[in-house]
Amino acid sequence: MPLTRRQRVVALIHRVLPWCSLAVGILGALFMDRGPARGAIVAAVAVASWLIFFVVLWLGRLRDRAGTASAGRIIDGAHFSTLMLTQSSIHLQLYFALPFYFKAYAGTPGHVVFLAMLVLAALASLWDPWTERLLLHTRIGLLLPAFANFAVLDAVLPGLGLSNRASLWLAAGVAGIGLPVMVVADRLHGRPLVRALLTAVAIALVIPAALLLGGARIVPAAPMHLVHAEIGTRRSGYDVADPAERLAHAPARLVCATSIFAPLGVKDHLFHVWRHEGVVTDRILLDISGGRDGGFRTYSIKRNFGDAPAGRWSCAVETEMGQLLGERELEIDS
Repeated sequence: MPLTRRQRVVALIHRVLPWCSLAVGILGALFMDRGPARGAIVAAVAVASWLIFFVVLWLGRLRDRAGTASAGRIIDGAHFSTLMLTQSSIHLQLYFALPFYFKAYAGTPGHVVFLAMLVLAALASLWDPWTERLLLHTRIGLLLPAFANFAVLDAVLPGLGLSNRASLWLAAGVAGIGLPVMVVADRLHGRPLVRALLTAVAIALVIPAALLLGGARIVPAAPMHLVHAEIGTRRSGYDVADPAERLAHAPARLVCATSIFAPLGVKDHLFHVWRHEGVVTDRILLDISGGRDGGFRTYSIKRNFGDAPAGRWSCAVETEMGQLLGERELEIDS
C-alpha cells in the first residue's frame, strides 16, 4: 500500500532531523557560552533532565497501550518531542563540560580514561539515532544521562560558589538518584517492585561508593587547573628565584611554587605532595594567596631528603579528595 502524503512528509522529517541536530550540535559545541550565568542554567537543565526522561519512558508505555489510532498519534508526537528534548539536554551537558575537563587534564592514566569516556559519550550524543537506541533499547544506555549529569554538575557547581569536594558529592548524588528513578520507571522488564527497588538502591550507591574508594582520582579537578609550577632552591615571594629541572647534588632545601586557576577562589584544602621516585614523602597543606588573573599562588619548602637523595623528585598539587591538578619534577644526581 503506497504511503500517504502525510506519511511521506513525516518519514522525510525523521530522516532529515538527525542531520539538522548534528549540525546544530556541532555549532553549539563550538560557540557555546560557558560563563557562570549559563552554567547555572545548564545545572538546572541537568537536574530536570531526569524528569523529562521519566516522561519519555511513561509516554512510550502509554503509546503501546493506546486504544485508538488518533490517541496513538498524539502520544507518539509527545513521546518524540520529549525524547528530542532529552537528547538535546544530554548533548548540552556533555559539550558544556568538555573544555573544563580538558583544561584540568593532568596527564594521569585515570584522567585519560575519564576523558575518553567523556568524548565517547559526547560523540554518541551528537547523532540522535545512537542516543535514542542507547536510551530506549539498552540497559546500559541509562548510564549516559547519569554520566552527563555527573560531568556537568561537577564542572559547573564550583563556578556557582561550591567547593570541588562538595560539587563531586552533589554531582554523584544527582546522578545516583536519577538512575533508580529510571530503573523503577522502566520496571526492570516486569520484575517485582521490591526487587526493582533493591536494584535501584544498589545502582544509586555505585558512584558514591566509587568516590569513597578513591575514584575521585580519575576525575580532573575541573574547573580548577594548574597555571604554572616551578621547583628550585631559593624563594622570591610566592615564586622560585632559580627554577631548575636538574641538580648535581642535594641542596639544603627545595622550593615548589605553583599558581592555580579557580573561578571563584580556592574553596578546597589543597596540598603539595612531595614524592621521591613515586613514593610520597610529604603532604603539605597550602596557604593560598593572589587572584584570578595570574592564578592563586602558593608554595611549599622541602628540607629533608633522607639518606639517599639521588633520583627523581616531584611536587604535585592535589585536592583533599586526591584529584591531581598537575606536578613538576626535578632530578638530583647525587
